[in-house]
Amino acid sequence: MTLRSRIRWLLVVAAVSCVSLISIALYQVNRTFLDRLNEQTAGRELQKVEAAFLDQLSVLRVRAEDWTQQPDKPPLKLDGVGHLDLLMALENDRIVWQQDAEALLADGVAQRLAGRFAQSCSPIWGVVRADDRALLFITAVENHCEAYLLGVWLDSAWMSYLSDRVGHALYVQDVSSGAEPVRGLAGESSHALEGRFPLPDYLGGAPLEVVVDLPRDGMGSMATAVIAMIVIMFVLTGLTVIVVNMRIHTMLFGRLRLVHNAVRSIARGGALDQRLPVLSDDEIGELAMDFNSMVDSIENAQNQLAEARLQAESASKTKSQFLANMSHEIRTPMTAILGYTELLRGGSLTQEEQKRYLTIIQHNGDALLALINDVLDLSRIEAGQVSGEQRVFSPQELLDEVVDSLQLRAREKGLQLALSASTALPATVSGDVFRLRQILMNLAGNAVKFTEHGHVRVQASWDDEGQCLKVRVDDTGIGISEAQLKSIFQPFSQVDASHSRRYAGTGLGLSIARELARAHGGDITVSSREGRGSCFELVLPLVVASAMPSRHDSQPGVTVLEGPLAGRVLLAEDNQVNRLFVQKVLENAGLTVIEAENGREACREYADNPDFDLIVLDMQMPEMDGYQAVAELRDRGFTGPVLALTANVLAMDRQRCLDAGCDEFLGKPVRIRELIQVCSRLLSQAEASLGLES
Repeated sequence: MTLRSRIRWLLVVAAVSCVSLISIALYQVNRTFLDRLNEQTAGRELQKVEAAFLDQLSVLRVRAEDWTQQPDKPPLKLDGVGHLDLLMALENDRIVWQQDAEALLADGVAQRLAGRFAQSCSPIWGVVRADDRALLFITAVENHCEAYLLGVWLDSAWMSYLSDRVGHALYVQDVSSGAEPVRGLAGESSHALEGRFPLPDYLGGAPLEVVVDLPRDGMGSMATAVIAMIVIMFVLTGLTVIVVNMRIHTMLFGRLRLVHNAVRSIARGGALDQRLPVLSDDEIGELAMDFNSMVDSIENAQNQLAEARLQAESASKTKSQFLANMSHEIRTPMTAILGYTELLRGGSLTQEEQKRYLTIIQHNGDALLALINDVLDLSRIEAGQVSGEQRVFSPQELLDEVVDSLQLRAREKGLQLALSASTALPATVSGDVFRLRQILMNLAGNAVKFTEHGHVRVQASWDDEGQCLKVRVDDTGIGISEAQLKSIFQPFSQVDASHSRRYAGTGLGLSIARELARAHGGDITVSSREGRGSCFELVLPLVVASAMPSRHDSQPGVTVLEGPLAGRVLLAEDNQVNRLFVQKVLENAGLTVIEAENGREACREYADNPDFDLIVLDMQMPEMDGYQAVAELRDRGFTGPVLALTANVLAMDRQRCLDAGCDEFLGKPVRIRELIQVCSRLLSQAEASLGLES
């Protein structure tokens, strides 16, 4: 027999033994309780029977009184059972007349009863014997010593009548010679209890007693209940045995099977990354701990390899998706740039065509730059490096600027682009104007982009309570389906992501816009119906400013050029193409440019002739980069303005340039107008500083 079978049989035997003992004890306890309860019930029933017996005397008295009150005293009807058996009229100790009382007269009992009545002239009642029968009698007094005596024989017929009324079998018997009359429970059997109460002879003869059979109520119900409880206990015990057996199976045999399977798997060259649960500190738990320790090092190695493989696969998939999107969005403008450049190099174009093609190249270059900026913004957001500059600006002017910049594109598509304000806007607020412009351009630009007919409305309002700007952009464009609304703010997500989509784009704009809004304490929500248009709402907290700063302070880099520039500029740039571009721009603006290929050469040029009005440095150069070069130039005594040109356009890069000693920062690619404006402002500031010093 297996260990499992032994334990199962042990549980069954133990359960049956327990249930049997409990059943016996339960039966005994219930029987004792039921016996006590039956005795109490029988006592109460006996009292009810005795009271009912005495009530018959009251019935006789009432009948006699009713009869005496009748004026003509008609003959009293004697019907036997339940009524009357005899009647006598008494006057003192004399019997005036009688009806069916011959048995009492013959035995002299009637005369003795009349004598007893005459002694007190008050009602008498009780039981007497006559003609070997018992008579229950009572008197009803009409006048002082005149009465009527009524009686019924306590025969079997009358006792049956009374038994029917009380619901128990009754009979009258003589008290055994020499025995004392008993009142209460006098005997019992397995099915009934016997109750008795005495009936003394009114004339002092041998007493009688009434015997009442009182059944043992509830014995059958008790037996049924006990059997039901035993059955229930067996069922519950059986379920308990099953549950305990299952639990033992889990705690013992299940755990042993785990150990067995794990060892077998390793023995057959299976996986080594298995672990046994240590459920307790018993022997099996110690065995599991030893097994786990045995395969720990091998499992860890396999986990590391699997994790590395998953990471590599995930990275490869992400990379493929990213490269596919970027390839499409980069190749599209590059196709236009390279294609139209090749056409321009052909030299067979008219001046109007050349101008048109150059504009196309410019627009596609701008699109390519916007794509690069979006990717950089997304990487900064994912790295948690979103930062901005708080400036004071006019929200109305910013909204006008955004809408005006999109008017040409809207007119080309035949759209109505309108700006309105539902509430008065603050004159000036403080916030990150650059990021706000970026968000607004994205929302409004998308509305124009995805709307073919109808209108685009930009509605602004100011919430005084929440101190925030609300901008609502709604259109009559293609709309967004319910399914697409769930992913519209995810990176690389677009309404139409198929290869044949009508609207180009990376799907980064809305994701960046919402993340920027949330990074500044705001949010962007959207509601839309496919084919009906969309509504985007921006909520962005801003601080109301008391005054507008000078244009110099609030928007560096936007000073308008007035006339040609003058001065000597030292330009350090390792890339020859970029250096030639910057040189031509500065020379066309009227400046004299001295070139250097790196920071070390720039320092030599300054040492040979330090008379420079402005130094323009690329920050990434061989031999000596721009950061080292500006520090060296400052150490050698150059106090003029230094402009940093770099392809690193993050906020931390800008701050690093300023900390190194630069006065201004421009990110590549550099725009001609912006470069000239910054140089003009730096030269003007330097000239003003010299004027103040002199």
